[in-house]
Amino acid sequence: MTAARTEVDSQVALQRFTGLLTQASVRSDVVEAVRRYLDSWPAERIARIQRIDAGWAPFDLQQHPSPPLGSADLCKMREAVHGQCAALTSAGLAVEPDLLELDLCLTLACRRIEDIPPEPAPARSAGPGVPRHA
Repeated sequence: MTAARTEVDSQVALQRFTGLLTQASVRSDVVEAVRRYLDSWPAERIARIQRIDAGWAPFDLQQHPSPPLGSADLCKMREAVHGQCAALTSAGLAVEPDLLELDLCLTLACRRIEDIPPEPAPARSAGPGVPRHA
């Protein structure tokens, strides 16, 4: 795949991601948007990240995304990526554009989660022998 094609695909995935974030009405929608965004990353982009990755980027050794399991997991993922960007910057090193984009997307997702009230816990039905209160 050419660099220009990868960049166009990246821009399309980023536009799709921001559209999904905007439409998200529950936190699980945000998590799903991040999953789709990470799934859109081609192996070449993942390989670029993994050259500087010390295990903190959300991709495994086979260059597959490690999707967040929930909103708390997503924000932990963002903290790891953001922390590495800050460490690279503090060390006077340039941060790769792919890593900056990943940090931005995870930051936007966590901020969107903060804007959405938590989903109510599923109602539990009273079991046998447990009186119901009106």
